[in-house]
Amino acid sequence: MKEMPKYMVIAEQIKQRIMSGEFENDQQLPQEVRLTKAYNVSRITIRKALDVLVSEGLIYRIQGAGTFIKDSNGNNSSVSKNQAELFDIDNLNIKVGDFSVIKPPTDVANMLEINRYDFVYVVNRTMAQGDEPVIYQELYFPIKYIQGMRMDALKSSIIDFLTDDLGVELTAINRNYSIAHLEKNKAVKINVSESESLLLIKEKIHLKDGAVGVFDKSWINTEKFSYNTRLLLD
Repeated sequence: MKEMPKYMVIAEQIKQRIMSGEFENDQQLPQEVRLTKAYNVSRITIRKALDVLVSEGLIYRIQGAGTFIKDSNGNNSSVSKNQAELFDIDNLNIKVGDFSVIKPPTDVANMLEINRYDFVYVVNRTMAQGDEPVIYQELYFPIKYIQGMRMDALKSSIIDFLTDDLGVELTAINRNYSIAHLEKNKAVKINVSESESLLLIKEKIHLKDGAVGVFDKSWINTEKFSYNTRLLLD
């Protein structure tokens, strides 16, 4: 019988602690560094274990604050697949630039929680509102999790392609928002200067087993594109 991955073992142990009532709703879990010492594993292993619990709806993260126990009474609402889309794809014109297979740089490998020697699909694309390019996006897909990527799929909804065409089950999305700049050779693609401040959204899309199936970065020119999010709660 195949041995269960270490991160799954740890996820199950933490899950049992949560289910036993050891933690209260919205109580913060011990910091990752403490968990690595408690379970004598690497930080990446702990993060993968926590990703599993996020995908199962037992815990949630707050950027810069930590990881917390989710309300077992169901007061934390989920959103539909359509609402999970970062942009209204139907109202944007998408142009795909580079589409290749590479070994990821260290920062991307860390975000995908894979080895630097694992191959990934890398894609860049621009999104225009009418004839005006307003978003530059880079996407990374680990080939060991996501196979069968097609050029035509990159011109529409990635979430629809993964779920409907490839049958991949997505369970959680983590997003980070910040202000950033684009390198000159990328900035020109959306008609901005390299010194111009843009809204940067980094997104990790998790699969059923807690693995990261997609990591993407989107630079948005908010001077010409109003980015809005509307979530319907139960």
